[in-house]
Amino acid sequence: MDLSIALNQVCIDLKKTNKMRTLKLITVCICFFLVGGAYAQKHTETIKETKQFPSKSSENLLVVYNVNGSVRVEGTNGNEVSIIVEKTIEGNNNRQLEQGKQEINARIETEGNIIYVYHDSPYTEFDLETGRFNHKGSWNHIKYHYELDITIRVPKNTNLELSTINNGDIFAKRVEANDISVSNINGAITLEDIAGKTYANALNKDINISYTKNPTKDSKYASLNGDININVQNGLNADISFKSLNGDIYTNLETRTSNAGMKMTKGKGRKGTKYKMNKNTEFQIGSGGIKMDFDVLNGDVTIKG
Repeated sequence: MDLSIALNQVCIDLKKTNKMRTLKLITVCICFFLVGGAYAQKHTETIKETKQFPSKSSENLLVVYNVNGSVRVEGTNGNEVSIIVEKTIEGNNNRQLEQGKQEINARIETEGNIIYVYHDSPYTEFDLETGRFNHKGSWNHIKYHYELDITIRVPKNTNLELSTINNGDIFAKRVEANDISVSNINGAITLEDIAGKTYANALNKDINISYTKNPTKDSKYASLNGDININVQNGLNADISFKSLNGDIYTNLETRTSNAGMKMTKGKGRKGTKYKMNKNTEFQIGSGGIKMDFDVLNGDVTIKG
């Protein structure tokens, strides 16, 4: 090959290479710009309020309705209800930020022996007389991002009704009450050192519960795509209802069938002793007693003492 032709080819190849590098660099810069530029405006605000129930009744109830954000509750030996809400608004520009600041709020109201903490916006409705909360779900009309992260300290015998939908888990600890009800759509549920009748529903994440006292009233646990892990105290006597499509149930507790027609196969699994049963079935732990109902689709259930 002629030397001049070879040199020309090298120059062309170098130009192509530099052009590709430039294009790659421009692409990377655009990506960083898009990522870094998303929600460039941010506002944070802390809302604090202290409430008190009218009496020390075991019927006192805390209700939390959240939409975007976490819910954390801790039981104490005091009489006050301490509420802290961390409000975060993010927007692409100042107009979106100001809209979010105006539209998204947390409200705290009292009706008799019930304290309500709820997400307040043009997309939600709340009726204080009935305690009914409704989120209209106008997700496509909101151009900003927001979260309300709610932290509450309550007397430890306070009944709980907690819920959120997106971008947060629900966590409660050291609460010994008559009734604990928790619902989360896209986050996990953790109840640590609790006692009381329990309803826990986490649609897409795990449920983890540890009891300081075993439930004495019928309780229900449900998850569509997560596992359910329950730690109980010695001496649990319960009738277990287990329903699953793809999951199994595990326990290290004394277990027996509650009807002659049910098939139960005992073996070792990765989570301990495993009882493989027909999918819509009931059995007993101990001598039986209160009903504990487990409903899962794609997860496992573990009950440990």
